[in-house]
Amino acid sequence: MATFARSFRRAAAIAVGAAIALASSGVPASAGPPPASHDKVVSADPADHTPHVLNGRVNAIVQVGSTVVVGGSFKEVQVPGGDVVARRNLFAFDATTGALSTAFRPGVNGKVFALATDGTDVFVGGNFSRLSGTDTFRLGKLDLGGKRVAGFAAPVTGSEVYDLALANGNLYVGGRFSAVHGVPRSAFAAVDAATGALRTGIDVPFTGIHNGGSTHVAKLDVTPDGSTLVAVGNFTTVGGRSRRQIAVLALTPTAASVSGWATSRYSTQCASRFETYIRDVDVAPDGSYFVVVTTGAFFGGVTAGVLCDTAARWEVGPTTANQQPTWVDYAGGDTTFSVAVTGSAVYVGGHFRWWNNPFAGDRVGPGTLKRKGIAALDPVNGLPLSWNPGRKLGVGVFAFLATSDGLWVGSDTDLIGGEYHARLAFFPLAGGTAIPVHQPATLPGRLFTLPQASPGAALGVRTFDGTSAGPRTELSTSVDWSRARGAFLTKGRIYTGWDDGRIYSRRFDGSTVGNRATQVYLRGLTTTHFPVASVTGAFFDHARGRLYYTVSGDGRLLYRYFTPESEVVGAVTFVATGPNDGFDWGSVRGMTQVGDALYVARSWGALQRIGWSGAPIPGSTTLVDADAAQAWASRGLVVTNP
Repeated sequence: MATFARSFRRAAAIAVGAAIALASSGVPASAGPPPASHDKVVSADPADHTPHVLNGRVNAIVQVGSTVVVGGSFKEVQVPGGDVVARRNLFAFDATTGALSTAFRPGVNGKVFALATDGTDVFVGGNFSRLSGTDTFRLGKLDLGGKRVAGFAAPVTGSEVYDLALANGNLYVGGRFSAVHGVPRSAFAAVDAATGALRTGIDVPFTGIHNGGSTHVAKLDVTPDGSTLVAVGNFTTVGGRSRRQIAVLALTPTAASVSGWATSRYSTQCASRFETYIRDVDVAPDGSYFVVVTTGAFFGGVTAGVLCDTAARWEVGPTTANQQPTWVDYAGGDTTFSVAVTGSAVYVGGHFRWWNNPFAGDRVGPGTLKRKGIAALDPVNGLPLSWNPGRKLGVGVFAFLATSDGLWVGSDTDLIGGEYHARLAFFPLAGGTAIPVHQPATLPGRLFTLPQASPGAALGVRTFDGTSAGPRTELSTSVDWSRARGAFLTKGRIYTGWDDGRIYSRRFDGSTVGNRATQVYLRGLTTTHFPVASVTGAFFDHARGRLYYTVSGDGRLLYRYFTPESEVVGAVTFVATGPNDGFDWGSVRGMTQVGDALYVARSWGALQRIGWSGAPIPGSTTLVDADAAQAWASRGLVVTNP
């Protein structure tokens, strides 16, 4: 298993003249192109025109205008149907046609791990000592003609530069090194993006070793506003503060300091052979969160609480210790090398075979989806989306590049999306899939109730404004709703648990219900994992991707993740709150969320309102209706706006 192949620097300019556009918008060119944000998931059909890299592997990809530059450890490339051409570790081509650049042939005598661009030129990092015919130690800058940019010099003392990021007029450098310009710098430094001069005020040493080997920063990324940097690698102390494998820095143009953000979730060791098991990090286009991916083998998964072989989302905003991930998804014991966040999806690449697999190592466990080597996860909760092109596994995907046109993928194998694309492929945004837009219910609306019993009973319906309800009428359908167990609405469908332990959905526009039921597959989640037939109430918090529910005989409010786009049900059960919060969740007989309110029917027929902010707000319970004639107790509540 190779280590620290460069995954792509997150964004690239697509239009020619991107540097001019950036300057006119008030963003300095040396900040680099803005992160690419997508409004849908890319197509699963790779473009046909991309060049083939015939050996080695692709470690880094960057795009400048219409030119794509690729770095790695390889010797030959080929345009589809064309001749085999010698290109050692670096080459460039036209993004639209795939034609190789004959001008960009700089010559490099070592591997390339990292690429970045200021919108005009390309920064190159690796383990080389010569670049474009000039002694260049580990870090250099090239124009698109393959020539060294005059005036830029930043000699690095050490073995490798692994990653680069541009912000604040600075080029931030991470790797396995001890000095820049002969000045001591331990694994991390910043240089002037125009000249390469060392930023003397930015000196945050990364020291210590997590599990043998030598200290290094493997990956880093910066928020679009240049205020925050996230670094991962083999270290235990950063700027004199304890930070094992991951650290967050606060940035200004002339300084950097260690943020109070810290977590112990990567402190536990996974497999003994990995000096660090974190493989990549990527910041979201809006700068609000980042995703970390790891290797490490299966060490008990969610039961053990370790983050080996996972993808995990972390929020940028907090600046305190003991941070916990927003979500974690488990690959079941397989490595993820690279991650790219586009807003609509979190793309992950490696030699994994599954996701949503927290209970089993190197085999399919309850809830598991098959995903071969490449996948797209829901940014809200980490569950797999439907996108599933697949790829020949090899060691992994080492480079992602999200552009405004799609997603570039660099790897060490030659089959992806069912087609031959040697080590380099492009998935266009055109022809991709839009994520279903959830239209949350508002009040006033229509409040539907599922029956408690009586085979063949209809749906009850009332007008409802949040404080009072109209008289009950019935919506006649061909469905025996007495068999339903909890209900929620999303993407124009009503989802209900059923007395057979399954979940079904039907088309529902607020007035008519489709006769045809579609099963939501639980993929091996048994009654032990998810007792659907015993559910007494349920609702879906779309903003958090969580399906909340109560179960007969259980005084807790539970939840698990759910992604409407792929209809994937999360394998892990979480406890939202229990009987100690002052509310008897065991008496719930139907519930529904509308905005910041949760409406709960009780076993004795009352309807109550609880303040909701992703969890029940303590002390916010109020009585809405206690008229026994309303008979609020049911198996589910749903609000619609027909």
